[in-house]
Amino acid sequence: MNARPVGSAVAFGGLAFAFAAGILPLAFGQSQPAQQPSAQSAPAATQSATAAPPAAPVVNADDKLVLDLPSNQWFEGPLERVTVSPDGNWAIVNRRGMQPNLQLYSLETGQQDPLSLIADLNRIDNAVFCGPWDSLGTGGLARLGERTVEDGWFLPHEDGEKLSSLPANAIPICARNADELAYYRSDAPEQAVFIDVRGRVRDYGVAGRIAAMAFSPDGGYFYGLLFLPSGKSTLIRIDANTDQSKVVVNDLDASPLAERMAVSPDGKKLYLPLATDGQPDNAARQQPEANRWLKIYQLDLATGARQELVETPGEDDDAPTLAGSNLYWVRTVYHDSVVLLSSGGGDAKEVVAEGELPMWSPDSHRIGYFFGGARQADWGLDLDDAVVAIDDQGNRASDPAVIVSGNGEDFSPAWSPDGKWIAFHSHRSPVPTPQHGDPNSTDDIYLRLADDVHAPEIRLTDFGWETGPAYWSPDGKKLLFSSWDRNGQPGIDKLWVLTLDPDTGRVADVTELPLPAAIRSAQWAAWSPDGTQIAVEDDRGGQDRSLWTMNADGSEPQKVIDYKGTTYDGLDWMKDGSSIVYSALKDGRMQLFAIPKMGGAARQLTQDSGNLLHPRVSPDGKWIACTRIVQSKQIWRRKLN
Repeated sequence: MNARPVGSAVAFGGLAFAFAAGILPLAFGQSQPAQQPSAQSAPAATQSATAAPPAAPVVNADDKLVLDLPSNQWFEGPLERVTVSPDGNWAIVNRRGMQPNLQLYSLETGQQDPLSLIADLNRIDNAVFCGPWDSLGTGGLARLGERTVEDGWFLPHEDGEKLSSLPANAIPICARNADELAYYRSDAPEQAVFIDVRGRVRDYGVAGRIAAMAFSPDGGYFYGLLFLPSGKSTLIRIDANTDQSKVVVNDLDASPLAERMAVSPDGKKLYLPLATDGQPDNAARQQPEANRWLKIYQLDLATGARQELVETPGEDDDAPTLAGSNLYWVRTVYHDSVVLLSSGGGDAKEVVAEGELPMWSPDSHRIGYFFGGARQADWGLDLDDAVVAIDDQGNRASDPAVIVSGNGEDFSPAWSPDGKWIAFHSHRSPVPTPQHGDPNSTDDIYLRLADDVHAPEIRLTDFGWETGPAYWSPDGKKLLFSSWDRNGQPGIDKLWVLTLDPDTGRVADVTELPLPAAIRSAQWAAWSPDGTQIAVEDDRGGQDRSLWTMNADGSEPQKVIDYKGTTYDGLDWMKDGSSIVYSALKDGRMQLFAIPKMGGAARQLTQDSGNLLHPRVSPDGKWIACTRIVQSKQIWRRKLN
């Protein structure tokens, strides 16, 4: 059947639909509007930044916090998807890397209900709300999974769940029940949307990527939000009975990530998250301090007029659901900082609010880090780098100053041992891009003179794919980093070594480090202080991690310890090279541990109330700097007039 084109004629060619496809973009986020200005206007080597206190959230007196869901992950936390049921009694939480990654919560008790989630399936991979909940606990959900010899999407019917003809890669929504639904394929959200009315399936070509879907209360109309390559979004409407389609409104400022929206009971208004009520500004997307957090808007479907209903400064409000006269939505709370503690362990003290992934200067008196916002509308675009001075007592001795900025995500700057260069991973683009993974952006390692923000950036690689931070060898001649292999399996990190001319910065050799077959995914690595060995964090899948050591050429690998982790946890060597510090899961939070390089008993260094990641030991051996994150997804409710 021929697809019917709907919306703009511009085709989509980026990669940011990866979340819907199950592959999360490796973009690392922040929480509040960042305090540092852009370095592009800096008149000197660094530019001073003025810190301003964060704005207090605006709380409506009628707003009620229904459920708070803490996360012990990193960038994965803001990307969790939370959906409230049409009756306001349940919530589905989809959490990558968590155990289990799919959860069903009762909003009445605040407790998980795994039995109602899985019903009579022996495996469940995904679920969406679909029709009324029945007394047997099997209705109300469409489930993707396995039941004995059947595998696929199971839809609720009066006489129980039945295997449907939906493709396994379908991302569906239901109208009033399973008799009418719509879906797109997770590997092709920019190609078509399919509407199924009592078994009659029609496909409609779309010129944009489907970011959100909703039905009118009577099921007569389907609404789709399309994210276009320009960064603008278009709201379309399809008559499910006549197949007629129209553009409702153009030039919306929406998120490129998968979203939720809802239609009012009278079918006249749509509730959806937007960054602003105007057209999107791709240049503003790159700015860490931009006020582009998602807000809940009410959109008049007749005129396109928007009214802002929910805003929380420095936090995203999204995923609106209507249940009777109540509006439910999800607020993303994300607080990050760079903290410092003694290398012997103990309490951590904050050095920088709203920063992550610390790097030490060779003299142990400066820390570089990246900052920006975990803004879903600008995911992975608004991250720049800054530096602060550190005194002998481990206290911050200067205001933050921007050291790297530009279009696209920038990871923290790593100083060469002689202090001449900084190396950093970047998604640099010559123009402001509308989304992470845009075809105009890169995903590579860059080099620049450390003390001149106007010095040219030298692109060292052209093969990166979800590239991690780069680390210098102690002799200043090599850079070590992780990256997926463009000819290999997505989600599997390999280790790469660049050999450089330390005088000119030119690349002399590129080598993929040979790793034993026992290492599944080498997602983090660090040189030993003498440069003869490398420590590797291996992601075994799920929360399983292993720490390995090997010679600098990849030979003689030795497993040190197995442990649990939740993300790209990080590790480093202690100054004397006898032990390794790493981040691991303990009592539900990520904490720091140290272990002899030959193995043995691990020693817990911290008992922090937050999650500590990415430890870096100062060159003088006195301090450990790391990322601290406290975050959660919150479900809120407001009664509408």
